[in-house]
Amino acid sequence: MQKFIYSNKYRFVISLSLILVLFPLSYCSDEVLDINDPNRLSPDLFWKTAEDAEKALVGVYSPLTTIPGWGRMLGAILTIQRSDIVNTFPQPAVNDVGTFNVVATDGRVNEGWGELNAIVARANQVLANVPEIEMDENRKAEIIGEAHFLRGFAHFYLLNMWGNIPLITEPVNKTEDLFVEQADQSTVWESIKSDFQEAQSRLPESWAAEELGRATWGAATAMLGKAHLYTQNWTEAATEFKKVIDSDLYQLVSNYQDNFLPETNNNTESIFELQYESSSDGNWGPSGTPNPQRGQAWEPDIAPKGYTSQKSVSVNQWVYDLFMKEKTTEGETDPRAYATILWNYPGAKVYQDDFSDAFNGDDLNKIWVRKYLNFERTSSLTPGSWSYSANNRRVIRLADVLLMYAEAENEANGPGQAVYDAINQVRARANMPAIPEGLSQDEIRQKIRDERVLELALEGDRFLDLLRWGIAADVFEEHPEYRSNSGGVFQRGTHEYLPIPQNDIDTNPKFEQNPGY
Repeated sequence: MQKFIYSNKYRFVISLSLILVLFPLSYCSDEVLDINDPNRLSPDLFWKTAEDAEKALVGVYSPLTTIPGWGRMLGAILTIQRSDIVNTFPQPAVNDVGTFNVVATDGRVNEGWGELNAIVARANQVLANVPEIEMDENRKAEIIGEAHFLRGFAHFYLLNMWGNIPLITEPVNKTEDLFVEQADQSTVWESIKSDFQEAQSRLPESWAAEELGRATWGAATAMLGKAHLYTQNWTEAATEFKKVIDSDLYQLVSNYQDNFLPETNNNTESIFELQYESSSDGNWGPSGTPNPQRGQAWEPDIAPKGYTSQKSVSVNQWVYDLFMKEKTTEGETDPRAYATILWNYPGAKVYQDDFSDAFNGDDLNKIWVRKYLNFERTSSLTPGSWSYSANNRRVIRLADVLLMYAEAENEANGPGQAVYDAINQVRARANMPAIPEGLSQDEIRQKIRDERVLELALEGDRFLDLLRWGIAADVFEEHPEYRSNSGGVFQRGTHEYLPIPQNDIDTNPKFEQNPGY
């Protein structure tokens, strides 16, 4: 199925959009700004037609799926590998974030930061210029809604991953515009929520098949609810999540693993999904460089040892124990375990090999990642391309919304029937029994947190959950074994956030580095 972000006809658009959107940033003084470059398309010649608006919008989406974006760095290195679910093996300059040895000059940190800020910069240009274009008003409203969504989305992850960020909501048109101070978190949260509200009011409920991957009303509403949840506005969060649930636009798929297989991309459970494109000849650069790779390129970072050129991660024992704690209504292992982790059970496979033949020594007794791995291959790097896989990343899906709704309702009103219904709907899909009646608010809070692991492990939000619950440092201090592969030590007051890239600190005298870096 053709998907708009990756179709061949748009590849030139992404590069062009980068030139147009970042045009002012390539100069260093007002004098240089007065020089005309005959080989460069002037912004004065752009922003004239509906086609210009569409091209620029593609440029805003573009950073999502590059290797520095969710293709690899934001998809695993900077998110999954920081959590207490995985136990990262040391690999200098690659796995330092996950082993808590990261420094401000780390290239991986700079790559993720750069792609998210590129989304913000390009969205600002769209929002400033598209309103003045004469074009179909309905489509104009949608484009503006998509840009608001993407800017809010980028700021959401920048804020939760770096903590101390600038808030830039206008185009950068002169050098001094670059030298801004970082904003209070509360101010950034207000902007994020405003962006999602604007997107919610403008976006359609669905798109035609060839437009899959664009933001929708459901995506904006779910992210607005998530922003309220992260700021502990429980009632507002529950209200937004309930809109998504009651819309009947989304349904849980019957087979849990269909959320992580390429042949079931864009299923009925998916609310916002990144559209990967299998690529064997692209480059490793960020959006705007010629032909960047846009496949799912983080599989080698989490594939088991022996099936990747990378150092990999194992899964911590507590995750396995949580899966084994309860049986299904038929007395069997939670089927989500088989779709999420790998261990030495009868018939277990690692790609095309038997688990018992794949490992020896301590590795035979370790727990490994299964989710999002593509077992039709013989390893994570066959047939040889990092971006071979087109297994889409489901960023938001209905099960997540149900559990976030249950959390918000429990915090706002206690463990009422709506809370039980939401949790049990997720569990019933996996044939798991309903949770016991009569639980206290504290007890059901823990049930929800456990269910988020069983349902959502290795999907990228676990560390952000620990952070928003205020327990990230506690977890790692109480359980140093969660970093036994590397001996990494979590530093309270430092490792909650990533370092601001050193280049930004060096070039902007108004920027302050995060504590401890």
